[in-house]
Amino acid sequence: MEPKGYELLKIETKIDSLEKELSTLFRDFKKYDSKKEAIIENEVYKKLEEMNVCCLSLLQIYREYTKTLKKSA
Repeated sequence: MEPKGYELLKIETKIDSLEKELSTLFRDFKKYDSKKEAIIENEVYKKLEEMNVCCLSLLQIYREYTKTLKKSA
């Protein structure tokens, strides 16, 4: 069963909120790139960066999905 009207709006609002939060965290995370010599060797840093990129991509896909649902409703 596909979400309709208000439910779809709630989903879009959550997506927007998560996207903004992740974008802010990612910008803060990237500030530490200036200290690459200490961080490049850190595997945790690399994994966190990959996770951030993946999460932002996932949110973009969900945004496209909800827009498609909205158009078909």
